[in-house]
Amino acid sequence: MLKTLLILCGSLLLCEGGLVKIPLIKFVEEKNLSHELQKLQIKFNITDIATMPPKYHYLDFSFYGKITIGTPPQDFLVLFDTGSHLLWVPLKTYTLDNEDFGRHHQYDPEKSQTYQLNGQPFFMIYESGYLSGHLVEDTVSLAGKEIQNVTFGVATYRPDATFRYAPYDGVMGMSFFNSSLHYAQPIFYDLMKQHKLEENVFSFYYLRNGSTRLGGELTLGGINPDHFEGQLHYVNISRKYHWQFEVESAHVNKIQVCKKCQVIADTGCNGIGLPRDDYHRVNRAIGATIDPETYQFVVDCNKINQLPEITFKIGDGIFTLSGQDYIKRLNNRCVSGFHNIGSAKFWILGDLFIGKYYTVFDFDKSRVGFAKTKQNIQITI
Repeated sequence: MLKTLLILCGSLLLCEGGLVKIPLIKFVEEKNLSHELQKLQIKFNITDIATMPPKYHYLDFSFYGKITIGTPPQDFLVLFDTGSHLLWVPLKTYTLDNEDFGRHHQYDPEKSQTYQLNGQPFFMIYESGYLSGHLVEDTVSLAGKEIQNVTFGVATYRPDATFRYAPYDGVMGMSFFNSSLHYAQPIFYDLMKQHKLEENVFSFYYLRNGSTRLGGELTLGGINPDHFEGQLHYVNISRKYHWQFEVESAHVNKIQVCKKCQVIADTGCNGIGLPRDDYHRVNRAIGATIDPETYQFVVDCNKINQLPEITFKIGDGIFTLSGQDYIKRLNNRCVSGFHNIGSAKFWILGDLFIGKYYTVFDFDKSRVGFAKTKQNIQITI
C-alpha cells in the first residue's frame, strides 16, 4: 500500500510558475500521546514535559509527502516538520538487525552516484530509546527540483516504540538554522543558497475533511491562492530559531487564557501544546474534565457542537477553533487536543490549527501568515 501511495504521490508532483507543489498524503493514525510528547521534548528542549500512561491513544490525521534522494533517485515518504531542522531517513545496512526499520524505505548509498560520506554522528534521545546515525551528502529532489550536496542524516538505530509503525520513512526539518546547536542546515537553506526559488517562502495546505488520501499540499517558493480564502494576516517572527511569534491574546468565551503569549507554528505537532498552567486553564474553560483512567481531559461526545470556541488574536487577524476542531476521538471517547508540555514558556500550534488555517512561512521577511483554508476543494493537477 505504501509503495502504491508513493507512486501516486510521485505522479502528481508539480513545478510551475516558480512554485514547487508537493502533494501531501493523508493518513488516519492511532497516536500514542506519550510518544508524541517525547518528540516535542526533544525538538524544543523541554526538560519536564508531562509523562502520560503508555496506553493512552487517540485518532488523528497525519500528512506526509514524497522526496527522492540520490542518483538514480530513491523514494522516501517524509514528515515535513517546521519544528525541527534535520532531514533524516533510515540507512540500508545489509545486516540482520536491518529489521529495526521494518517496512520503511531505506537509503542505499551504494546505489547513488552522487553520495558522499560526511561521517559526523547525530544522536537524539527519546524516553523509549534513541535515534542515531551519521551524516552524509547527496542530491535531494523536491517535485523535480534538484538540490545538490545536501547534508542529511542516515539513521542506523531508532526507538521502535516511537517510529517503527509510523507510515513515514523519515523527517525533513524546516526550521531556522543555528550552527552552534544543529547538525546540518535545513534543506530549505540549500534551496535558497542555490537560488532554486523565486521567493524564499513555503506554505502548507491541509485538507482534513473528506475521505481522499490526498490530504493537501506543501508549496515551495510562494503561496497558492487556490487553497485559502480572504486575506492573509501576517505576524513577525519574535525569535529566529523556531517559527516563533507573539499571539496578542486568546479567549474561551470571555475568559482570557493567553495574553501576549509566545507561540511556535509546528507542522510536526498533531495537537496544540500548552504550558502546564495554561493547559489546565484552557481545558477547564472548554468544560473538559479529567478521565481518572488516563488522566487526560475529556468531553461528552454528544456535546461537541455545544463546546465554546477558542479565539486567537494574531497580528491584525482573528482566528477561532470550535469543538469540532480541537476534540480528538478514539472509539467512544472524545479527548481534548490541548496537550500538557510542562514548563515550556510558549504554546505550540500544530496541525489542529494549521489544518484550519492556511499557513505561510516567509524566510525573506521573517514572518508567518495565516488565512482560512478552503476545505471544500481538491488539489488541482
